[in-house]
Amino acid sequence: MIIDVNTSFGRWPFQKFDVNSAQALAKHLKSVGITKALISSIDGILYPDPAVCDAELFRMVKTTSMLIPVPTINLGLANWRKALETNGLKAVKIIPNYHNYPLIAPAVAQLMKVLAERKIPLMIQMRVDDERNQYPLMKIPGVNREAVIQLANTCREVSIVCLCAYLGEAVELVQKTGNVHVDISFIETFQTLPALLRRIPPDRILFGSHTPFFYTDSALMKLKTARLAAGTYKAIASANASRLFDI
Repeated sequence: MIIDVNTSFGRWPFQKFDVNSAQALAKHLKSVGITKALISSIDGILYPDPAVCDAELFRMVKTTSMLIPVPTINLGLANWRKALETNGLKAVKIIPNYHNYPLIAPAVAQLMKVLAERKIPLMIQMRVDDERNQYPLMKIPGVNREAVIQLANTCREVSIVCLCAYLGEAVELVQKTGNVHVDISFIETFQTLPALLRRIPPDRILFGSHTPFFYTDSALMKLKTARLAAGTYKAIASANASRLFDI
């Protein structure tokens, strides 16, 4: 069983995706051995109000049980609480570098209070594109890891999942907190998972592919070629995500 915590669907102005529907994405993920996937809206990154895109996303995933929708909340908007009205949320996502607010903003503290009360994990999209490959006139730096560490240590009762962190960021985020988890989509080095596991424990690592921005097989190869002990493999592939998101 493999649970992918980092997939998305929609349109992106700087890249063309072959998978052009939620059903096609589900079919693709199933074909490569992924059992369930958390999915968010790509359109919600740049759209004035991501709630509009999330409504479409929730409608589209109703036809497939393997895709679990994760709404994107823009805390710079007055209506951000609307995303929390949906019952049964497994997680919510914020993208502070694109939506242009700091993690010390009052709205962030308000969101964390709600998430703590409802026991909902927070996903932070550290970046969408590798900064080296971004369009020259739209350079967006990654989310500041020190700000994430401060947030995590201030709100220890909320589980935080940092998506698309680089290797050095991932190690520091986990080592300096007790409630941050990282996915493997942006972590690249020689023998990626064995190298990562020498620095952080397996119960803080999640399988994430960043499909469709990245080839799904890239993340799968990191997992399948690592020669991990059975318990470690299961933790990263599915058990950690199952526990965090109650899947």
